[in-house]
Amino acid sequence: MPQYYFHVHDGNGRDRDHVGTELASIHDVRNEAVNVARELCHLWDDLPPGALNTMAIEVADESGQTVVVVPFSVVDRGS
Repeated sequence: MPQYYFHVHDGNGRDRDHVGTELASIHDVRNEAVNVARELCHLWDDLPPGALNTMAIEVADESGQTVVVVPFSVVDRGS
């Protein structure tokens, strides 16, 4: 199975995922990116208003090519 890396952009830089996650399809990659963003939104509940608008999960494949970007601003934080 292909390995994907979920990097977090926080508006000031990027926190790189050096471990990665094996996923079967691009659909699974997108779902996992949304789940990661949602979890981080809950952890960072005390950020100032608008801070999440500059943040995103960028997913890269094994070659380093970006395959999915999920802005935190599009994540449903109620789930």
